[in-house]
Amino acid sequence: MRKWGVRGRRRDVSRSMVALVVSVAAALALGISTWLPGVLRTDIGLVPVEPGLLTVDESARGIATLGRGYSVGAYQSGFKVSAGSGPLVDTITSGSPVSAVLGDLGQRDDHPFENVEATLDHVRIDEVRIEPGRAAYSGEVYDDVDGQQRTMPLRLVFLLTTTGVHVMAHIQGADAVVVHLDAMPATAGLAPALPQRTLRTRGWWVAPKTGQQQAFTSARRTIVGIGPVVQTRGLDLRPDGRLDVHVWSDRATLLLSGVPRAG
Repeated sequence: MRKWGVRGRRRDVSRSMVALVVSVAAALALGISTWLPGVLRTDIGLVPVEPGLLTVDESARGIATLGRGYSVGAYQSGFKVSAGSGPLVDTITSGSPVSAVLGDLGQRDDHPFENVEATLDHVRIDEVRIEPGRAAYSGEVYDDVDGQQRTMPLRLVFLLTTTGVHVMAHIQGADAVVVHLDAMPATAGLAPALPQRTLRTRGWWVAPKTGQQQAFTSARRTIVGIGPVVQTRGLDLRPDGRLDVHVWSDRATLLLSGVPRAG
């Protein structure tokens, strides 16, 4: 009887330890599930928007000189903004430089959340008008929405400023504009608009009312500002090979400044 009682107690202790381990494991799993998203979260409310086709009329192709060594090139493969010593930014290769978004913004946790109903991802550039210090491209964005093709007027303006080049993408009728840029090596945020650190494979919201003059930079030493400052803006680095700028307005602006390394 005495030996049986010891074995019974041992079994009880073993069962208690198993139950304790299970409880601790469950608590850890719950804690990790609520803690990890805050550290590693990639879904912060930015909806991925895929670029579409780009068509540039032959009459609108070529390099437009803005002045002081700055220029913009329009090709069938995309747009390139350059300074005298090298490129500043490129739009994605063989894809639309912008997309129009239909939808609205919500709020989730401590950040905005995009509700996207449809996107117009294809771009057609019909003509360009070049003036001293300015190149304005006009055309349209288009796509099928609810089984019918929908189009919106598009205007891309590249304007020489005292500090660099001001880029405006205006899509009449859009709720938001997404600018599709080619990937920039070593993209890093600039405070207070974005964290002062390397930005990798994540989405980020630009701090409200900041970033008009500077939001991020790269190994090229190009400084990029995002506007309008009064609108909600985001930066999506999750897509492979590109950097998407989301602006909740029918106009998105980029201010390009800084001097890139030669070569």
